[in-house]
Amino acid sequence: TFVVGREQQKVFAHRCVLACRCQAFRGMLSQGLAGSKDSTSNVPPQGPFILGNVQPEVFLAVIEFLYTNSITLNSHIVLEVLTSSVEYGLQDLCKLCVKFIKDTLSVEQVCEALQVSVIPLQSQRVKNNP
Repeated sequence: TFVVGREQQKVFAHRCVLACRCQAFRGMLSQGLAGSKDSTSNVPPQGPFILGNVQPEVFLAVIEFLYTNSITLNSHIVLEVLTSSVEYGLQDLCKLCVKFIKDTLSVEQVCEALQVSVIPLQSQRVKNNP
């Protein structure tokens, strides 16, 4: 169980699907499991996992991709889904988002797209040059 966004919407998913499809989820979901190395975690094995910084619609799109290897994108969420795909290390999802952006980019979105494209580079520089 995930509690997502300011709305605190509950999103349910299967631990095995998420862990098989995404290393970031595998790490998150293994915390607090009985018999794991880090049994002092405050996260119970079934969650809920609190994700307050992502919109429910965006998280549901990521979950859709993990379950189906496809995604229904729109211009309102694509940049945030792209950001999530980078955060979770989902390269195939990232490629789908970039293709969607290239195919549908408008004048209204170009500044926001540019800002999103620069943020991962800045965080990478911070990691490499403390």
